[in-house]
Amino acid sequence: MPMISSALAAWRSALQGKSFRLKLIVTATLLLVCAWLAPIVFQYAEQRPGVLLPDIILYWLTARDLSLVIFIVMDALLIASVAALLTKPDHFLVVLQAYVILTLVRFVTILLIPLNAPENLILLHDPITDRFFYKGAVITKDLFFSGHTSILMLMAFGLPFRTLKAFLLAGGILVGVMLLIQHAHYTIDVLAAPLFAWLALAASRRIHPTLEKEALKAPESA
Repeated sequence: MPMISSALAAWRSALQGKSFRLKLIVTATLLLVCAWLAPIVFQYAEQRPGVLLPDIILYWLTARDLSLVIFIVMDALLIASVAALLTKPDHFLVVLQAYVILTLVRFVTILLIPLNAPENLILLHDPITDRFFYKGAVITKDLFFSGHTSILMLMAFGLPFRTLKAFLLAGGILVGVMLLIQHAHYTIDVLAAPLFAWLALAASRRIHPTLEKEALKAPESA
């Protein structure tokens, strides 16, 4: 297929650059470190006492289990996003680095802001998160800020494809609302997620000033 051939050619060209290879290796290593740290951070947060925040939005929302819908929306959008990014190695690396930054920052905010789960919480079941990050443990206090919302917003901000950007923005908003309906997060957790996603992407783009200049000059892909 022409798209696959073009993507493979782009990756062969990108991997010829020593700087790209080094950044990719470092980023992949840090991603593995994040995967190793995640259950440690989350289990520590779960065991310590936290604060129950007043939340007028949650007070007026009747709790409903939307785990399956959240999982379907998240996975569909993330698969489409990764597939699209794989056609543009430089953008893939920027977003991957931004995800690592976002994850590390989220570890810090969770550790610095001890919160108890909202009242009437319905446990969010996500097979991927449960297996690879929670390691089978029940985690309810990984609250500030929302990981589900922030990763969709990160993809929306980082993708150079207008149509997919629109779907991701809509998906991020939808997932944020569904998390609130499920009482899996406080309102502030969801509202803060886009800001942290934008900051993580901005930090990653500073590592790639040449790419950022090209992105500003070139029109976005459809």
